[in-house]
Amino acid sequence: MLNLKLRDEFLGSQMPGTAIALRRKDNSGAAQRTPDFILSITYPTADVQTALRAVSKERLKRPIVLMGDRGRGKSHIMAVMHHAVESSSQVQKWANEWGNRLGAQPLSGLVLDGGFFAISEPVHNHEYPLLWDLIFERHPKGDFFRGKFNQMGRPYPPRSLLEEMFEAQPVALILDEFQKWFDGLSDQPGPEGIKYRTLAENFIQNLSELSKDRPDLLILVVSVLNNNTEAFRQVHRDGPVIVDFRGPTAKEDRKNLLLYRLFENRQNIPTDEIRRLVDSYASERYRLRFSHLPESERSRVVSEVMACWPFSPELMELLEDHILMAEAAQETRDLIRILASSYRQRGEKVPIITPADFFVDDDACGVQSLLDSIATVGEQERLRQVAQRNLETVKTIGAPVPHARELVSALWLRSMSPGRNAGGTRQELQLDITREQPVDDNSFQGELVQLIEASINIHGEESPGGRLRFGLEENPRSKVRASAKNDKLWQQGVSAAEVGQTVYPGKDIEHVRNTLRHILVPETRQSSSRVIALGPNWQNDPWADVDDLDRPSKWDRPVLIVIPEPLQTSEGKRVDALGKWLANHVPAKRNTVRFLLPSDGVKSIYQDAELLFCSRCSYLTSIAWRDDSKYRGLKEEFDKPLRDALKKRFDKFAVLRRWNYQQPDQCIFDVERVTAQGGEIPTAVEKSLVEDLFDPAEFQSLVLERAKESCLVGDLLDELTEPPPPDTKDAIPFLGETPIYEEILKIVSRGKIVVNVGGTWVGRLPEHSSDEEALRFIRSRAFRSGQEMRQIQLGLPAAVGGTTVTGPGTHPPVIPPQPPTGSGLQPPVIPPITPPTGPVGSVSPVTKATEVHRTDEATTGINLTACFEKWGIDPSAVLDTTKIEFNNLTVQQVKQILTRLPSSLKASMEVTFTKEGGEE
Repeated sequence: MLNLKLRDEFLGSQMPGTAIALRRKDNSGAAQRTPDFILSITYPTADVQTALRAVSKERLKRPIVLMGDRGRGKSHIMAVMHHAVESSSQVQKWANEWGNRLGAQPLSGLVLDGGFFAISEPVHNHEYPLLWDLIFERHPKGDFFRGKFNQMGRPYPPRSLLEEMFEAQPVALILDEFQKWFDGLSDQPGPEGIKYRTLAENFIQNLSELSKDRPDLLILVVSVLNNNTEAFRQVHRDGPVIVDFRGPTAKEDRKNLLLYRLFENRQNIPTDEIRRLVDSYASERYRLRFSHLPESERSRVVSEVMACWPFSPELMELLEDHILMAEAAQETRDLIRILASSYRQRGEKVPIITPADFFVDDDACGVQSLLDSIATVGEQERLRQVAQRNLETVKTIGAPVPHARELVSALWLRSMSPGRNAGGTRQELQLDITREQPVDDNSFQGELVQLIEASINIHGEESPGGRLRFGLEENPRSKVRASAKNDKLWQQGVSAAEVGQTVYPGKDIEHVRNTLRHILVPETRQSSSRVIALGPNWQNDPWADVDDLDRPSKWDRPVLIVIPEPLQTSEGKRVDALGKWLANHVPAKRNTVRFLLPSDGVKSIYQDAELLFCSRCSYLTSIAWRDDSKYRGLKEEFDKPLRDALKKRFDKFAVLRRWNYQQPDQCIFDVERVTAQGGEIPTAVEKSLVEDLFDPAEFQSLVLERAKESCLVGDLLDELTEPPPPDTKDAIPFLGETPIYEEILKIVSRGKIVVNVGGTWVGRLPEHSSDEEALRFIRSRAFRSGQEMRQIQLGLPAAVGGTTVTGPGTHPPVIPPQPPTGSGLQPPVIPPITPPTGPVGSVSPVTKATEVHRTDEATTGINLTACFEKWGIDPSAVLDTTKIEFNNLTVQQVKQILTRLPSSLKASMEVTFTKEGGEE
């Protein structure tokens, strides 16, 4: 494009090496050739300028250290410094011309210092373990001074000898790979062994101090990899000039150096022609990657594209800052080879070279050069094979991905970046395939979706703004989703033999129910109501698949029943199916039920395909495949959509207001909105019941009626668990035993009633100035729970006549007969016997008719409790005498029965039995 030409050295069939060596055995080293060679391929970067100033007349009088990783260009700069000493006039002319071209005064005004003799050597091959041998061999008068040194009998040349030799001919000593040489030295064992390391330390210290004290005699230049080795410390003590390739213009310098090194005429291409060629790419770059910046930044974004041409800034950044940071890479020199290969193959075919031009299935596009630079254990080559297989799959199945080759190639190249930089965003990939014309956003998104679905090794698709990448392993997310979409694996009754793989019949529905219960009842929170999530067959057989404690016979507190599908609420507060469901499936305690209902318009949680898909993904990662860490790590990711959907699925609840057993479809319900979500819902429902539906005045009226009858708290609680008969009155919401008792104590605190607690009447005292003060006192005296609470008696203050009157005694119960059950002698289960109590004080006698009822035959305790309803005896009626008779029980069985009676009961007992020998 635009007649841009690679340098001749990159046009041959074999790509030459780009490493610069100061000296070689065949005399082809940069220090052994004429200055023209190294100057023709040198761009005057800031580091080159620093190095030249360090050997100029204005130099700082200190040693010089070039520090940087392999491939940074240390040897190249040392070669320039060598010729700046040996051929100072030619190098000075070159520097002055570049200074005038770039407007860089330090270069245009550079004056080099002549008169030094350059001794340059890469010392890492240890051909000179004793460094003074190199100096004696190369110095013009080295043989003479070697003889003087040998006559001294000293272990290493003293400083005085070095000064004398350098006065005869000043020297610029340039030692490449100094760190490797020094680190490779060691002292030979024993007193007779040569102490190479110790001698080197002393000699280098002499050289370093001499270059500082007598800069007119010695210029010392060394190169090291880093500053944390002993080699650097040997020179660092004298405050050297450091060239570290890290200056503020280092990145820009390397870019200019690369382009100058690669192309012989890059600086001659007109800027306007480059602008027209890359206009589409530059505009898309601003739109896709930098639209968050103000419009004033657009020109800078475009300028960056033009400055990097024929390569995109994204490609240069990717190669230099990410991929070539690998340990095996040698940075600039490897980057030169890679870019040269890519331009040879793609430079004349595209307006700008991007990561998409490194075709994963074509070695000639710079791919092999790249792999040679960074591959150490074959992982990158295996990643390339994975990308190739994915590309082949896309082609084989005919997926509609016109840019498949470019996208896979760009994604593969970006996937070689280390750590969290691996891969590319959707915007970066779209930019990578932009050529003369922009790529339509919708078309690109469609292509990318098709590519991801057809490629099992692409990772990162779960995050819309995340980075996509290729991985050696299969994408576990893809496998989870594929299994979740296969309905055959989840059908009820399916077997593994039918499908040919592991199956999970019905586990998706089961997991929805379990997850819903865990959401509504977190392990860290105790709910005041029992939450029961009904299954798919909730209308016909709701209790077949619930825990035993969730069955109505085991309810010990209010229940929140989760209805899985939305129900229609008609005028008059009638909710379809709920009344009939209560009549058919809840034989008792119907007033303790609250119904949690889904939002209108949603499907049943067991028929919603999207919700079941989320449930399946969650089940596989959290239960079925949790032993595999790669799936266990996805648990939270797949749990969240399911939990989020269920948390906000339910937005209202219903409670019974008017009961009608004969016509259950005429039952009336209060339906209230609930804005809470998840684990907050049960508490919010109970709060709404108290604040919005519970009428304290209506409740007080009921309590006063029962107080007139000297009713027990337990009887009142039992009454409230059932709705009133039809056409009588509305049901009072049952808040739970403890909350109801709290409401009773509030009525006591207002002086309306008193309570008998363990034989002592407790109520509001005359000295109580407020209801709050009275309530605190009453709570301290009267608060009870469990059976103790149920045995508390209600009364009116006028009937009791005080607050500290001892309550009435109890009548002894008589045990009626009951035959043993089963094959063995097991004690029968009987309901607790409540002692009859009445108001204390003077009560006018009332004449009443006496009724006597008796069962026809012995039966179970449960059946005996039903007899009261059969005989039409009101639950609050006080029985004068109760007799319960048992036959054929052992003493132990009787003891077990007696121990279950409340301690407040007092009873007499009579037994009949036959002693051994026939005596009674």
